[in-house]
Amino acid sequence: MLKKVWVLSPEERAHRQLIRTRRQIVNHRSDVMRQIKSLLLFHSIEVPFSSRQQWTGPFIRWLHDVDLGNEYLNRSLKDLGNLFDYLSAEKKRLTHEVVELGREENYVQRVKLLKTIPGIGCLSAMEILVELQDITRFQTADELAAYLGLTPSQYSSGEHIRMGHITHAGNDRARTTLVESSWLLIGKDPHMRCRYEDIKQRRGGKKAIVAVARNLSIRIRRMLLDHVPYEIDFQKAA
Repeated sequence: MLKKVWVLSPEERAHRQLIRTRRQIVNHRSDVMRQIKSLLLFHSIEVPFSSRQQWTGPFIRWLHDVDLGNEYLNRSLKDLGNLFDYLSAEKKRLTHEVVELGREENYVQRVKLLKTIPGIGCLSAMEILVELQDITRFQTADELAAYLGLTPSQYSSGEHIRMGHITHAGNDRARTTLVESSWLLIGKDPHMRCRYEDIKQRRGGKKAIVAVARNLSIRIRRMLLDHVPYEIDFQKAA
């Protein structure tokens, strides 16, 4: 009567923690970036760089030379700038470690398969793989969708059944990576783009991209089970 639980090996748990730590560093770095921009905006400091040029080398050098006209304000901005530099260095170091991990025998072939998907690179592939681990533990595509929290919630009242938003239960890290990758995918796969536009017209953009992410997860499961690369179906798109 008891359902079995998948238990990670110590090595798998360590690999997952490395990728999760990198994601946390990236999120912390984004928070610091927002804090710096908010501080500059609050004190009416005009940034002499376009949005594309911000957070580049010249922008960082300019940031360290900004004078807010007060010793304590300057110290606050300097500390935020130093924190951004530190987190950037840690992000670079961890990214290198994740890429090296993806070249190990346990991951290299699966990473190569997932990289055939438009919009998925080595980092996204590793985030997906360490969260899913052994894909054979999902007996059906619905089991995988439920694990990822990409299954719509259901509301029942008598004979009426209404499907609502996704449950958000399950592995939110893998779900986030799949949704992020889906935004890139619909720009490169015309069939997925058509699917997105069709659902968007009927149910809105958020539900449309979630539907694409669910479909992508199903295709990833089949790719890993059959050891086949991703193929863009131009005929269906047409």
